[in-house]
Amino acid sequence: MSARTEPAPVDVLIVDDHEENLVALRAILASPEYRLVSASSGEAALAALLRQEFSVVLLDVVMPGLSGFEVANHMKQLERTRHIPILFLTAVATDVSQIYEAYAIGAVDYLIKPLDVRAVRAKVAVLADLFRQRREIERQARLLAEAERREHELRLAEVRVASDERYRKLIEGIDHTVGWSLQPDTLQLSFVSRQLPRILGYTAEQYAAPRFWLDCVHPEDRDALLASFRRALSERSDQTCDHRSVAADGRVVWFRTSVSVVGDQDGRLELHGVSADVTPLKHAERAQHFLAEATTALAVPLEYRETVTTLARIAVPQLADLCVIDALDEGAATMLAVAGAEHESELARELGERAEHDPGHPCLVAQAACSGRPTLIADVADPRWLGAALGAAHPDRLQSAGAVSAMIVPLHARGRVIAVATLVSTTPGRRFGDDDLSLAEQLATRAALVVDNARLFDESRNATRAREELLAVVSHDLRNPLSSIALGAERLRGAALDEGLQRTVDIIFRAARQMERLVGDLVDFEQIKLKRLRVERRAHAAASLVSEAVEHLEALAADKSVTLETDASLAVDVLCDRERVIQVLSNILGNAVKFTPSGQGVKVVARRIGSTVRFAVIDSGPGLPSEQLAHVFDRFWQGSGSRKAGLGLGLGLAIAKGIVEAHGGRIGVESAAGRGATFYFTLPVAEHESPAASA
Repeated sequence: MSARTEPAPVDVLIVDDHEENLVALRAILASPEYRLVSASSGEAALAALLRQEFSVVLLDVVMPGLSGFEVANHMKQLERTRHIPILFLTAVATDVSQIYEAYAIGAVDYLIKPLDVRAVRAKVAVLADLFRQRREIERQARLLAEAERREHELRLAEVRVASDERYRKLIEGIDHTVGWSLQPDTLQLSFVSRQLPRILGYTAEQYAAPRFWLDCVHPEDRDALLASFRRALSERSDQTCDHRSVAADGRVVWFRTSVSVVGDQDGRLELHGVSADVTPLKHAERAQHFLAEATTALAVPLEYRETVTTLARIAVPQLADLCVIDALDEGAATMLAVAGAEHESELARELGERAEHDPGHPCLVAQAACSGRPTLIADVADPRWLGAALGAAHPDRLQSAGAVSAMIVPLHARGRVIAVATLVSTTPGRRFGDDDLSLAEQLATRAALVVDNARLFDESRNATRAREELLAVVSHDLRNPLSSIALGAERLRGAALDEGLQRTVDIIFRAARQMERLVGDLVDFEQIKLKRLRVERRAHAAASLVSEAVEHLEALAADKSVTLETDASLAVDVLCDRERVIQVLSNILGNAVKFTPSGQGVKVVARRIGSTVRFAVIDSGPGLPSEQLAHVFDRFWQGSGSRKAGLGLGLGLAIAKGIVEAHGGRIGVESAAGRGATFYFTLPVAEHESPAASA
């Protein structure tokens, strides 16, 4: 048994401005199959792309200097790099609009850190294999073209002396190439080598008839071939023409025919030619051109259904006369798109109409979905059986249309079958073979990820729309009645009520206010997430911001017997939105009071550091273990004991982070278990000569 040939290594570019991330990616992709090239910036990545050819680029989104999106835009503008697949990697840019922008640029996928090691390896392996396949097709095409060129030169030399029996025998001994002699006036063959009957399937006697060989030429190419004969005769120069011929079994065979003029001793002219079978080369060229056009068409960001419909239209008429695409949802097939040649559009629609499953007929679509393997039916003996096997509601229509061949090809994405494409030929002589199936599978491979990304984006957009509608309900329909309840309870608190009723009113008032705060947190968080939070920045005294925030928390601190201390006497203004900054301070200070034991204290400090003011809230609570520090500002995250304490949704610190960053500041925490915690954030110092700004 021969040893398995290892695939040739291909170059993979990984781009990230953090060395630890590059180390991690190199570890994930460490394999003899790849030559990994690292770049720590967008500029370095572009320089590497100009130096060498890469099979795939793993590109970080957020980087100093050129961002990942800017690098991708530069790549798409250069012919050398425009077709290199891009996998975006990010831990920060996870908003739906950024994901949509990535796919609009032409990304193959958008991966969120921390990365799924198996997913990264699988995606890179698929893209590397596609790169190798493309290189191999290009190499074989070059070799075949060179071989054909040399054979043509040899045939021309041999045909010019075809009267010599030795050279005729030599021509007949060469496969895939036909030597012939033709009388110009009658267009009758005076000599043809034995390969032509073998290649096209006609008998030697048939070729002896006038014009028979020319009548075998495809009608669309016949005039071009005759024109090359006329030029050869008028100019006495060699001519070359690519044309198709129709074989006896209906196959289309491509020839590259070279012809020259030879005169005998009596001055009579004869055409000597060599016709080489270049069908494999033409198929390879067709496949490359078709896949390139398909990739371009599918790269346009579309709705899910539009993307699937585009895929069906790409397949017709290049691959088939009819195409039906069934999407799979929890194992059930649903017709999503149909396409047909101009005279078959109605038939395509009827083929897409599904009948109830008949246990007596195998459902080829379901079989392909379950097995994940394609099915080729090269010769359809019974078109009605095929229609029933495809689950069509009108199986007889395939009988009347004369279906002759079919392919059922599954589309794989993210380890599962997401759709099944059914391709049918109704053109006599157009029977699918292994080359057609291979081309259909390559199209399915390129389209599957695009279709699945379109589906995921569609679902994400629908979820976003539903979330925004819910947010509108929460912010308006829920907030207004809560305000009415709180206002009514506040008025009752001032009335003369017995002690029990007064406690009930107080509970109602506090509950309504708490609900108002929770609703406000939800609204603020969504505005931050959607990058719609606006801050009206003005110059405000840093000391007054601290004082006002402390005043808001004095009652809560007194209830818990916690002392509040301030150290913010500096005379400096910060450029900020006053209400938003007090919201941040109150949020952090409120958490500190809640976690500080009775009898202990909380300190608020403000210090100028260069062009910023650093605000810090220092408590003497239980602190945070080191493994929790990285999650403190995550949405919906609550430390140990927070949920039991009824401290809300876990959005307060996430909102504080969004507000501070909207001001151009930075927020953080320093803590250790049992040693309290220090939450701090910075704001820019106000330059009074500058006008107020908003962001």
